[in-house]
Amino acid sequence: MLIFVLAAVLAFANAAPRTCHGDITQLHPTGRLAGGVAASNALVQHDLPALLGHRDCYQSVADKHCIQASVIAALASRESNGGTALTNGYGDNGKAWGILQCDLTHSGLPCTTVAWNSCAHIEMMISRKLIPDIELVLGRHTTWSASQALQGGVAAYNFGVGNVQTWGGIDVGTTQGDYSNDVIARAKWLYANGWN
Repeated sequence: MLIFVLAAVLAFANAAPRTCHGDITQLHPTGRLAGGVAASNALVQHDLPALLGHRDCYQSVADKHCIQASVIAALASRESNGGTALTNGYGDNGKAWGILQCDLTHSGLPCTTVAWNSCAHIEMMISRKLIPDIELVLGRHTTWSASQALQGGVAAYNFGVGNVQTWGGIDVGTTQGDYSNDVIARAKWLYANGWN
């Protein structure tokens, strides 16, 4: 009986909506500037084997912080192709560390105190970077929905909270001018394919 109850609890945890910080199903991203949503979908599908290698970490961090695992994995896809674009854990010409690319110069985080491909790295970047960014965006843009603030937090993850100015121009100034629309599009593909 205990095993059945435990299995039911685990199944519920994996099915939990994790929408305390917004819900990507409420968003309509445009995807990559070059190629749109189809291009974002193709890129995340390319990264899927690497993402699956850390799926347990994405899921556990998602449960702990009530945020969709698809968003975390989509960030990893955009930042480092799920880790495959890194050299000995470093990316951005040696300026960032790990799957979720902790900025070694500006983040103020103890980036290299955790392994680049560890659950601890994923936990640090979500709890100390993404979620605070989402909350700060919501505080600055009080008329935005929680889901809009989620996308704003994703944009801020790339270029800072102060640069998130308007909903219509959310990605103006982000890397390649499409960062949050690309990440959210990737997340929606993952969500539709079993990552909640």
